[in-house]
Amino acid sequence: MRRELPIFPLPDVVFFPETTLPLKIFEPRYRTLLRDALDGDRTIGIQTIDSASRKDAQGRPAVLGVGCAGEIVEHEPQEDGQAHIVLRGLYRYRILSEVESERPYRIALVDELPIAPLSPSRPSADSKEFRSLLTDVVDRLATSVGRAEAGTLPLELSDEGLVNEAVSRLGLDTEDRYRLLTMERLEERYRWVLGHVAGIQRRLDLLAPFRRSSSNPRWN
Repeated sequence: MRRELPIFPLPDVVFFPETTLPLKIFEPRYRTLLRDALDGDRTIGIQTIDSASRKDAQGRPAVLGVGCAGEIVEHEPQEDGQAHIVLRGLYRYRILSEVESERPYRIALVDELPIAPLSPSRPSADSKEFRSLLTDVVDRLATSVGRAEAGTLPLELSDEGLVNEAVSRLGLDTEDRYRLLTMERLEERYRWVLGHVAGIQRRLDLLAPFRRSSSNPRWN
């Protein structure tokens, strides 16, 4: 489905469906964007700035082609006109073109990008197996790094939401997060995340005998 969407370019931020993103709105143009969004369908596109490309003729930063739309689910206005908001990821999209507008913020014509789901009919893409593997490895990793509370993934999420929530907790760099966002098949995203977590766990297990059993963080 194609639609026009106000976009919010941000450096080093990659947003995923069914995750949340807190933002502070302070620039005048984005205050206007926020007012317009609240008066409309409460949806904003989060677009990662392409730091490797030049700004356009209007001095606007280049953005990567794929983004994620989010619904404003929390809005806390401040006395000075700024605001704190929380977005809930709705869907991926690809920018087709930018729309000429008198509004101070950027608007893009976007096309929604549904992701190919895990298929219950194929053993290699079994939803229950992938979900079980993901919850187990994330729980073990969180326990290994002393953050057991971060290892419990919300099981009520969809297959896509579950792996996206795991991605949001892994501290990945922008390049890896964007690569995951652009993947067209959910199975591919699951396999990448499972492999990445397994790699971290192997390194932690290898180093475990050399860690001092001290509460002093200098020894960890």
